[in-house]
Amino acid sequence: MWAIVLRALFGGLLVTAFAVIGGIVSPKRFAGLFAAAPAVALAGMAVLYLSSGSMEVSDAAYGMIVGSVALVACCAVSVDLVPRLGAVKGSVVALIVWVAIAGVGWLLIA
Repeated sequence: MWAIVLRALFGGLLVTAFAVIGGIVSPKRFAGLFAAAPAVALAGMAVLYLSSGSMEVSDAAYGMIVGSVALVACCAVSVDLVPRLGAVKGSVVALIVWVAIAGVGWLLIA
């Protein structure tokens, strides 16, 4: 139970800190980049480190890296496919690309 409370508090503090950074940087469209995702990831990894140790954090970090690579590929594919295939079909194909890359990455690091 304490891990959930700690994660929520630490995550909230980090989200606030990253939001302040996002408000300072220019252009303002980068504000979302510095908002919730990095803060939640750092908070989760900090709590995981305190509760389970560095090996678990290492596994989580590898998973985050694989997921981010898959997300970049999904976004790159969707930029081309959504205008050509339409929103639904292009998004479905992009999601399939994300699942395929994330699945292969997971198999490689598991």
